[in-house]
Amino acid sequence: MGILVGAGALSGDELGRVNLLFFILLFAVVPILSLVMSSVLLLTRKSGIASFIMNLPFWPKGLGVHAVQHELIGSKKNWLFLQSQCIVLAFAFGGLVVFFALLLGTDVNFVWRSTLLDAQSLLPALKIIALPWLFWADAQPSLALLELSQNSRIAENGNGYSANWWRFAVAAQITYNLVPRLVMLLIAAWRYRQDLMTNPAGDSTHTVAAARHFSEETPLLLAGIAYTAPNAYELADWANMPDYCVTFITETFGAAKNKTSIDALTAADKLQQHQETASLVVVVKSWEPPLAELKDVLDSLDHKNTYFILPLDWTDSSVVPVKTEHLNEWRRFTATLSNWQVLLPGAHS
Repeated sequence: MGILVGAGALSGDELGRVNLLFFILLFAVVPILSLVMSSVLLLTRKSGIASFIMNLPFWPKGLGVHAVQHELIGSKKNWLFLQSQCIVLAFAFGGLVVFFALLLGTDVNFVWRSTLLDAQSLLPALKIIALPWLFWADAQPSLALLELSQNSRIAENGNGYSANWWRFAVAAQITYNLVPRLVMLLIAAWRYRQDLMTNPAGDSTHTVAAARHFSEETPLLLAGIAYTAPNAYELADWANMPDYCVTFITETFGAAKNKTSIDALTAADKLQQHQETASLVVVVKSWEPPLAELKDVLDSLDHKNTYFILPLDWTDSSVVPVKTEHLNEWRRFTATLSNWQVLLPGAHS
């Protein structure tokens, strides 16, 4: 993406001229704003925008399992922060690579135009931007360079441009994009490593076992399986399943009395509202290990009715059979709950 965006921004107009002000916005202002956002999110207790992006439905299933594993060992926030810094650093590196490629293979010329600004009013702002590389005299902006590259559709210097901005452009990318992200990556890696060192379950050789959470040493502790749902049941969607899964459940078990989407923050309140009036069916992603948060929520119910966990697996367009190893894992999890069963569509061999 960095290569594509960099190529698009630096290819210029039909005459090959690159807008200097747009370049500064893209490779200096935006990186600094994103760096400030990353720093703020790093200091908050929430996982931030990376966690929201990870919850979007288009990611491969295996990627979600990694997030679940790190959540179980208490390192999800710093793991997501590390991944986001890797992505942004790759983006910055891609933009720099394509810039050098264009410098070698084409003539990159910069122009600028503005209705409100002239060369003298723009120069102080550019000098402030260039302060970090004050030692590099050839990369410093100057009034003469600004006047030479000012472009206007009407004035006589309408074809003004200059290739001498390339040093300023390289210094801006390195200073405001590449180096800060390298520093943030080192901080993120250190924080993530601290999580793994302070949590005995965080060692990479034990991550999967910790995420699985119920070991294979107790294979006989399996909950019973039901193949039919009660006539009146509430459907609680912990899996954020697509609409065709809801249709499949309705066709298989009958229409639910009510459907509620739940997560770790809202599940307790929403489930308490319905548990008195109907049995409950909680839909989970079969391929994801059971979460401790889910167990806490389900343990909080009063267990007056019969409750079911329905592990589902699906492709882009249809529901598919649950794998045996995933089913057994959910059966072990369900066996630790009082008055809960696993619900499956049809007989399972």
